[in-house]
Formats: sequence, C-alpha cells, structure tokens
Amino acid sequence: MSVPQARRALSLVLLAALVTLFTTLLPGGVATARQAASTYVVQGVPDTRVDVSVDGNAVRSGVAAKQVVGPLGLSPGHHTVSFSSPDWKVMTSVTVHGSQDVVLHWPADAADKPVVTVFTNDVSAVGSGKGRLSVAHTAVVPPADITADGKTLFTNIANGEFVSAVVPAATYQVAVVPTGGGNPLLGPLPLPVQAGALTRVFAIGAPRNGSMDAVVQVLPVPTTGGAAPASVHTGSAGLVNPDGSVDTARLTTWPVLTALLGR
Repeated sequence: MSVPQARRALSLVLLAALVTLFTTLLPGGVATARQAASTYVVQGVPDTRVDVSVDGNAVRSGVAAKQVVGPLGLSPGHHTVSFSSPDWKVMTSVTVHGSQDVVLHWPADAADKPVVTVFTNDVSAVGSGKGRLSVAHTAVVPPADITADGKTLFTNIANGEFVSAVVPAATYQVAVVPTGGGNPLLGPLPLPVQAGALTRVFAIGAPRNGSMDAVVQVLPVPTTGGAAPASVHTGSAGLVNPDGSVDTARLTTWPVLTALLGR
C-alpha cells in the first residue's frame, strides 16, 4: 500500500470513529434509541409469586407482587411473554419498540386468571422543573376517578386504561375513588413526582379482600430549558380527540388541573 493510500485508509477509519462517537453522544442518536427501546415486566397480582419467561426462556422466578423486572434485553420485533403460578398460566405477544411496561393484573370483573396489558411509557422531554405523572387502572374495581390533592383530575378510567399529565415536581396526594363519589378505593397516597422523570402508578388488587395497593415505577426522561407545553394530557382513556384536543367530558376540572400545573 502506497503512502497516499495508507493516509486515505487512516482518514476513513478516523471518520468512522468520529461518526460513531457523535451518534452515540448526541440526543436522538444510536445510544438514545437503544435506551428508549426498553421493556419492563410489572407484577400486579397481589399475594402471588409468578415465574416470568420470554420466548420460552426463563427470565425470573418467584416474582412477588409490586416488583418491576427489567429492562429486559429484547431485540425489536415480536416476543411471547409468559407468566405462570401454581394455579394458572397466561401469555401475551409483545411487539418491542420504544419503552413499555408489560403488566400482569386482574381484570375488573371476576376471573379465574389474570390478564396482561402493555402500556407505552412516554419518555419524551418535559420542561425544566417538571415531571410526567401517569396513573393506570389495573385493579378489580369498576371505572374510577383519579384525584390529586383532593381534586378530581380524570374521571371514568376503566381497567386497562391510563391517564398522564406533565406537572410541577412536587409531592401529590393521589387517590383512586369511585366515579361519581364515595370513599377512596386507594389512597390518598403521598406520591413524589421528580423533575426530569416519568412516575408511573399502577393501582392493583381488590377492595373486597383488602389487597388494593399501588406499584410505583420511576424512569428518567430528558428535560428542556423552556416551560412545558400546555397540551400535556394524554393516555388511553379516551381523553384525546382525533384532532389532538382534550375531551373535557372525561377531564372534569380543567381549571383545577391548570392551577396544579401552575403551582
């Protein structure tokens, strides 16, 4: 190899190294994408230990209620996640993309075995001093309302649905109450919402046997220098209309939420 050819080859090697370095360090690069593609397993069945497997391979045995397993090192694409106890076995097909929770929980009505719901984790950026709060209904109760600091924020959330909002970092008293009023089904519980984090809450269990409880998961999210946008209320509970506006029939106290966001 001549000297010019050797220099050209060395230049190409250095260029490739620089490209790799920058795509690893810059936001939205390869490292960010790989970090975002993370799957967690949430055990939401009280008083039960389960074995978890993926594609027939054991992941963890004897997982107790409220435990979060992961992130799992799963490649993008379709996978089969199985949960088994001495009394039942359930499985679901999961398409791995982005950040998501695979949650084992009881359905709202009586059943002989749990169900599995996959929730997407919104790990997009929040404003400085803000955090994202997401509450999921995975308990054995009818559709319920979500309150914060004693004020109703979201109403008529059914089993398997969730709601989410960006709020100032603070500790909130969060409760799950029957839609239309009544004693809390869960809480109020003090819930710290950290700045630059997604705080996920899963209501689990059943009031009839005193097993109502909450699983809390905290995931880091990037922050931006500016204030958080006003339209931050999302979820799977029919709150967002096709045009992106909020369905205020399901969001009962918009002024209250606005006040919370501005506190």
